[in-house]
Parts: sequence; C-alpha cells; structure tokens
Amino acid sequence: MRIFITGATGYIGRVVTEKALSQGHAVSGLSRSAEGDSRLKALGATPVRGELTSLDVLRRESARADAVFQLGYIHDFTMDHNEVLRIDAAAVDALGEPLRGTPRPFVVTSGTAVVAPDPAGGETTEDSPLSETFVMKHRIRSERHALRLAEHGVQVSAIRLPPYVHGRGGSYFAPLLMEKAAKAGESIYVGDGGLRTCAVHVDDAAELYLLAEKSAKPGEVFNGTGSTTITLRQMAEAIGAALGVPVRSVSLGEAEKLWGAFLTSFVQFENRASSAKAVRQLGWHPKGVDLLTDIRSGSYREMAARLRLG
Repeated sequence: MRIFITGATGYIGRVVTEKALSQGHAVSGLSRSAEGDSRLKALGATPVRGELTSLDVLRRESARADAVFQLGYIHDFTMDHNEVLRIDAAAVDALGEPLRGTPRPFVVTSGTAVVAPDPAGGETTEDSPLSETFVMKHRIRSERHALRLAEHGVQVSAIRLPPYVHGRGGSYFAPLLMEKAAKAGESIYVGDGGLRTCAVHVDDAAELYLLAEKSAKPGEVFNGTGSTTITLRQMAEAIGAALGVPVRSVSLGEAEKLWGAFLTSFVQFENRASSAKAVRQLGWHPKGVDLLTDIRSGSYREMAARLRLG
C-alpha cells in the first residue's frame, strides 16, 4: 500500500511511519522543512513539502494514496483555538475529498480527554459523556467534523490517544514535568495525588493506527490506552526517583504558580479511558513498558541524567 501521513515528522507520526514501512508499505509524509525532509528520508519515507494549510497538496497526496493518516495538528496553546479548529477542519476536508466513495481508509487523531471523568472513578468508554470543562473539550469538534465524512462515503475512523503518550525518550508532557521538577528541585503533586490518568507507549499507539486502517468501520472511534491506573502521586514519585529530587504535595494554587494554569489543568484532569473496544474489535494488545517504569529506568534515563547535571 501507499500511505500518506500528516504529522509524519512528529513524535508519534515518525513511529507510525517506521511501523508502516516495516510492514512493507510505501509512506509519503507531510514535511514543513528541510529538517523534516531529512528525518523522513532517514526512515525510508518520501517527504512531501507542505503544511496543514496546503490544501492542494493534501488533496493531491490523498488522491494518490491507498490509505491516509491524519496525525498533524497545531499544538500552539497561545493560538486562537477557533483558528486551530478551522485549519484542522479544512485539512480534513481536503484529505477526505478524494476518498469519497472509495474503500480507502482515513484514520484521524483525537484524545481521550474529550470525555468527562466517570463520577464513580471508573473507566470511561468511547460512548461516555463528553467533557464540558477541560481545555480538550473543543477537540471533540475536530473529531466530529472528521467522522461526519462517513456520511459522504469516506471510510473514516478516529483514534483517541491518552494524555501521556510516552517512550523512546520523547513526547511532550512527561518530559515537561521532568524539566519543571529539575528546575524547581522537587517533584510535586496536588493534594493526596490520588487522581488517576492513562498512558500508552508510542510503539503501541502506532500499531493501533495500522490496525484501524485494516479493520475499522466508517465512523468508529477507539481509545488507545495501555494503562488507566497511574496516580498523579505515583508519577511525581517516579520523576523524583529519576531526578534524585524530593517529592512534595502542594495546593492547587501553589501548583498553578509553579506550573502555570494550563499545565495544572491538564495534569489535574482525571482520565481513565478503557481500550477494551480496540482490544476486542481490532485485536490490539499493548505491550510496551509502562509510563512509571519508563520514567524511572526506561527511555527517559538519558534525559534524567542531563537534567541532574543542570
């Protein structure tokens, strides 16, 4: 197959590209720079110069592809979110247009945080009530816009990723919390740290995209979580152990002073999305190392060593 991937130069997109190539597929990936071109060429993929706003490029590449993965998204939290959603919707429409009435799959990306926490503290599913408070609540507009393409004959499905995608020493939020702890000289959590969150290893997440491409039905959504039992205190303790710094409970107000309002809101959002549907329907079996082990003694060891040296 020939697969076209937006976000192919990013953290998750590079692993999806690698996995697709290892299965014998030819991969073309959207790239915004010479550096991105080099990254894709090193993997064995073909770079396609453009951005999410390059709609003619997106239509052309989608028309040429046997499958399309949308992993590109503007993660600029200072940008007007309505503009981010407008750009995303236009890109999805451009990618979906050549796929109408064809059997060629289109897999898009969403997040498990679009769903509200279960009031009883249990796991949520793809059909659970949506969040009305968290910053990610707006992302559901993006997911719904993409899934409506199924009404126009597009074989579109969505993968909801958890707040913490980890592994290979990369990602965003886990390293950011490590950097904050190193700078402050302590690893913090709010209150008793009992809130729980979910995570997935990046290799497992990449495998899920390829399984969805093969077997997902139009309009379906799948949670891609490897663990749903990590407490915020456990995460803070893992970071403290990796960096050799003390661990301390703080108030919500103190956390906001140290982390800022957005990061505090992100960390304090309980998220326990079950991946049972993906396991049952797609045969997905996440097997990567868990987040806590990865921080303490896994792929983040080199980063922790650098941070300990200042």
